[in-house]
Amino acid sequence: IQTILTNTSHQGTTLEDVNKVLAELNTYADKTIYNFAEMTRNIGTFTAAGVDLDTSTAAIKGIANLAAASGSSSQQASTAMYQLSQALAAGKVSLMDWNSVVNAGMGGELFQNALKETAKQMGIYVDKSKPFRETLQDGWLTAEVLTKTLTKFAEDESLLKAATEVKTFTQLLDTMKESVQSGWATSWEYIIGDKEQAASFFTAISDGFNKMIQPS
Repeated sequence: IQTILTNTSHQGTTLEDVNKVLAELNTYADKTIYNFAEMTRNIGTFTAAGVDLDTSTAAIKGIANLAAASGSSSQQASTAMYQLSQALAAGKVSLMDWNSVVNAGMGGELFQNALKETAKQMGIYVDKSKPFRETLQDGWLTAEVLTKTLTKFAEDESLLKAATEVKTFTQLLDTMKESVQSGWATSWEYIIGDKEQAASFFTAISDGFNKMIQPS
């Protein structure tokens, strides 16, 4: 939360905005095979790359949906999220970035075609006579093309369906664990409060403890 606020407060983002988005993402994580903690951490890297909070959230969902459709694991999805956040910071997707996406099992025709279609809609020329990898050196795969494509994936019902299907026993355990963690997170927020309330509570305890310890 602190990381996200630091990176987006200049855009007018408040703690309430962050809590709302994270609650939405937590609900998504409970329904799917993906990890809320990993997605939250990667929102931090997306916002650090200059992407606003809402777009970052949609992009994270889009990557998770794409990973599900591609048969990639939550760990592979997290790797792709991190690498694409680095590409966003650079302003475009390089061949090295794309190689990481391919290694995560997510660089197939579904993603390639969607990216080219988005570029076409934005009036950006992509040389179809060259292999996809070779076209990247032309610089057409910009941060905006990437985020718009990922936002489309976030809203795609067929991809969301793939993300909510539990296909293995391991995935079953993961989804059950996510649900339990969500419940505990809510319970602890009732007890110690949100970020600001918790900071006030724990700081008061720390100050009181120091007043007792320092004289001795």
